[in-house]
Amino acid sequence: MLRRFQAPLVVLICLVSISAAAEEPAADEEPTDERTPEVPSTAPPPTAQPTKPPVVESANPEVKPAAESGPGSWHVDVNGYFRAPMALGISSRPGPDNSTGPSSTQVSYGPNRTVDSNYYSFAYTRLQEQDWAEVFIHAKKKHVDAAVGWMGYWFQSVGFRNYDAGWAPGLAYVALDTDLGDSQLKPNIAFTAGAFWPSFGYFEKYDTYTLGRFRQLGAQLKLMLPITSDLTGTGWLGFGTGRDGQFNPGAPPFYGATTALDLLAYAHGKVSYAKILDIGVHLNTEWTADPNLAQQSAPDPKSYAVEQAAHLSVLGAELNLRVPRLGHLWISPSFISVRNGWALKNAGTEVMHSLSGNSLVTNYFSWTNNPDNSTGTGSMVNLGFLYENTLSGIQGNAPGSVPDVTLSIFGLLADASRVLPTGSNVMPAGSTALQTSLKQFKYGADLTLQSLTWLGFMLRGDFVNYDLDHPGYVFASITPRVIISSHFLSTERIYLQYSRYTYGDKMTLAGQWPWGGALVAGNDVLQGGPYAGMTPDKNVVKLQAEVAF
Repeated sequence: MLRRFQAPLVVLICLVSISAAAEEPAADEEPTDERTPEVPSTAPPPTAQPTKPPVVESANPEVKPAAESGPGSWHVDVNGYFRAPMALGISSRPGPDNSTGPSSTQVSYGPNRTVDSNYYSFAYTRLQEQDWAEVFIHAKKKHVDAAVGWMGYWFQSVGFRNYDAGWAPGLAYVALDTDLGDSQLKPNIAFTAGAFWPSFGYFEKYDTYTLGRFRQLGAQLKLMLPITSDLTGTGWLGFGTGRDGQFNPGAPPFYGATTALDLLAYAHGKVSYAKILDIGVHLNTEWTADPNLAQQSAPDPKSYAVEQAAHLSVLGAELNLRVPRLGHLWISPSFISVRNGWALKNAGTEVMHSLSGNSLVTNYFSWTNNPDNSTGTGSMVNLGFLYENTLSGIQGNAPGSVPDVTLSIFGLLADASRVLPTGSNVMPAGSTALQTSLKQFKYGADLTLQSLTWLGFMLRGDFVNYDLDHPGYVFASITPRVIISSHFLSTERIYLQYSRYTYGDKMTLAGQWPWGGALVAGNDVLQGGPYAGMTPDKNVVKLQAEVAF
């Protein structure tokens, strides 16, 4: 069924896009406020109050009118975001050169000694998020937005250089739009093409996506249809490609890349009523038909015929309900189907803390690069939820007064069902039965007191159960935080926090599943060495500066 879905969707996108491109914008038409996109963020909201998150140029690019000028006149805008954390892991351990000797206080790079700092893992809590910066330059005129962005995740000047970290440039796209008709409630159609990241089902508390973010070169058509002054329907159709492959730094210039394409398509529809309710439904799928990374001349478990059968597909929904005095509720269920996910390696669909199909099956489907144990095939049921409210909201007051209190309650469930080959060794410790499912659940709450316009205090608790069916794969944390800013409704802040962790006996540094896969993707590399198998740091202090501009 998934293959039958792909071709009609791609054809439909192409036909509608050609029609949209032929529509000439009228000189006297202005875009309506309804076209402001709901853009998810890679960063937390910079205030304790529920405010619009920093704009990350990754989703539904917005076309705003330029100042009154001729059709050829441009103006330039710059926006961006950064966070700069200093994280200190504090523990008492013997030195690596004397493992049986006396213990002394060690202060280490925080992410090296925790289990929740990897963005591409279900263990991620966002407490120990790492460096990130992005800057976007926009050239705009009426109904046109052309943008190029630079991004990176490692500040090169404060230590050694990480050659993988800088994305320069990272994204570049052109967005065109036009209003349709002459009525007061004008439909709007927008067409975007280039390198951009459409995003749906964003979960701010854990900085992940229940439906998907697409790291791609491609095109998107967006239609906004106002039905009444309060009721609006919006639809998105998109098709794109992710570049799969690898780069050999030792190769001659211009010839270092081995590249293949992953193909992806998505559709999303949303109905919004005033500022109270919006409901969206979503479908996306990713596959490959490029043999460049599988050029074996004979069939084997990783040959082209196997890669050609690979897919990663997501069906889901999300609901936002905002009721005066009662607060904001967000719920997003999704269903993921994956086959031979390892074949979709480096880009394309980011979903449920996983960068790609390969990342997804590594996290949830016991993929260890050995098709005899797992082929990266199965399905997942997921559910994300968030409830938040403020004291000022309960009292019916507009945001901005102090003192104020904000409460958030949130959680994320992932239930994976694996299809394992005969003879697989994916079994719980001490068992001879295959572990064909993995259920994970994390939840938390935070309470923020904004005592002064420039000073706030937060207390957050987190609990993560990494395997609901087997004991010991758990950890928890309690985190007090002090926040200062020019004003709590502003978009900058500096905060100091302390996190105290407790761990189950299976959550260790460089921890592994019984079948040999890493508990947390990458920690077998980052945390290998003399402390592997020991308890992670229980005390982490972090000072972080961040701003969206």
